[in-house]
Amino acid sequence: MIPLKRGGKDLSQPLLERFLGKLEQFFKTRSSCENYGYLNARIRARISNFLTDGDYQRIAEGDLETFEQYLLESPYSESFRFQLVMSHKGILRRIEAAIAHHVSRQMRFLREKAEGEAQKLLEIALARSDLLNGRLILRASFSGNRGGGEPQWHNYGALPEEFYGELWGNQITSSDIIGKCRANGHPFALILARAISEMDHSRDIVQAERFLLQHMLDFGWQTIASFHSKNSQMLSEYLGRSIDMWNLGIWLRWQNEYIQKNEAVGMYIPNGKWLSRERLSKNSSLKELVYLTPWQKTLEMEGKQSPHDYQRSLFVEFMKWQANLFRGDPLGIEVSLGFMGKYFIEWHNLNLLAVGLSIDLQKENLLSKLIPVSF
Repeated sequence: MIPLKRGGKDLSQPLLERFLGKLEQFFKTRSSCENYGYLNARIRARISNFLTDGDYQRIAEGDLETFEQYLLESPYSESFRFQLVMSHKGILRRIEAAIAHHVSRQMRFLREKAEGEAQKLLEIALARSDLLNGRLILRASFSGNRGGGEPQWHNYGALPEEFYGELWGNQITSSDIIGKCRANGHPFALILARAISEMDHSRDIVQAERFLLQHMLDFGWQTIASFHSKNSQMLSEYLGRSIDMWNLGIWLRWQNEYIQKNEAVGMYIPNGKWLSRERLSKNSSLKELVYLTPWQKTLEMEGKQSPHDYQRSLFVEFMKWQANLFRGDPLGIEVSLGFMGKYFIEWHNLNLLAVGLSIDLQKENLLSKLIPVSF
């Protein structure tokens, strides 16, 4: 769309918002299944807010002070000004908080605008927020390291960041966390309570994280089973690929002799998209394991990789797949999932830039670590 300008001001966005408001009134009178058309129109109205590879290069050429100035002139400006008013944190922490605040706002926008099937299915993907926050709580409880300030919570899930903030701090015990989770009563809070209890009993952080992931996945599968559409099939693939990543991580632990084969078999999660538990158990070669699956691309990224590097390659491949869904069916859930993927890549890249600039990492080295957005 060619911008409409008057007096140097872009009038396109206000006009588009007025049009979308009328569109919203129209779709409110239609069946909930048709909400995808309205939702995707609202999403596509925000496409110009995504950063480009050129934006990342511009940021990498400066320092943290110029990064702050860039944020003030970007779509992140409102979130950054909010952090300036509300926070006395250092510059790096302030930048990270503004990035988290802005991206979480975009995810909550999806939750607010979706209705019917779209709303129920998107709740599955947005549960990523509660999963990642739950992992932070588990790992801090396991290590006993909860010093300093709170982490940057993901704030777009079923449970607000204030809830997770109450579970953080040096004086908080496992019993305190379990009690607060049970008092909250939400299914995800109850799962976290049981995962903490599992960790305290076994002293095995990987088993505790598996418990958290599998039981949250169960809620996703239950929702998917209540719909019979191509959109629910899309969410099924989303969960299946997520399970593949977990199972590949366990497989790598076995191959690097951190655990025995029988332990690995017991820790695999069923319903992976491309990698069945049988396939994982039979293959001792990574090349053979991922042959003719989308994960085969991860072997081409960096040549010889450590287990940590390879898991990063899995994450990159998953994020690129999800972001590419943005180009999918304009009347389906792919656009919403792609919107999420694009913003998660942006969050990842901006955090890397902020940390890299804080330690004076060279521009070329820094840019090489980013996930490209023009793939």
